[in-house]
Amino acid sequence: MRPPSDLKNARQIIAFSLTIAAALVLLLVPVYSGVQVTNDGPEQVTTSTLLEIVGPYVFVPLLIPVALTGLPLLMRGRAQKYTAVATTVALAIFTLIASATIGWFYVPALAAALTSVWASSTKPLNTSGPSFTVGQP
Repeated sequence: MRPPSDLKNARQIIAFSLTIAAALVLLLVPVYSGVQVTNDGPEQVTTSTLLEIVGPYVFVPLLIPVALTGLPLLMRGRAQKYTAVATTVALAIFTLIASATIGWFYVPALAAALTSVWASSTKPLNTSGPSFTVGQP
């Protein structure tokens, strides 16, 4: 059986992967659409990506969640636990503040980060103590 820290790291890696996926979707998939109506011909529907509309400045808000979920992966021991809690709270605040625009894309990553923090706070069963079996003295 794997140690609990491996499962926690796997959950944190999942959160990190989900933030990268959300950032790539927001960066590359057309999220804006517009309609141009002319008097002479049919209407034209145009689509644009976030990068086309905002420009290179869009990298800053897209990389904040990536950095927040990646930072605990760089730490070890107690520092990793405290960093994971702090960055998960920061990711929740970012998701809440940005929920009017891009924040909803990061909800799956926030759920994975929350499970990573929750899994690290639960203590494993005591396996070092005596075991008792029904019917034995």
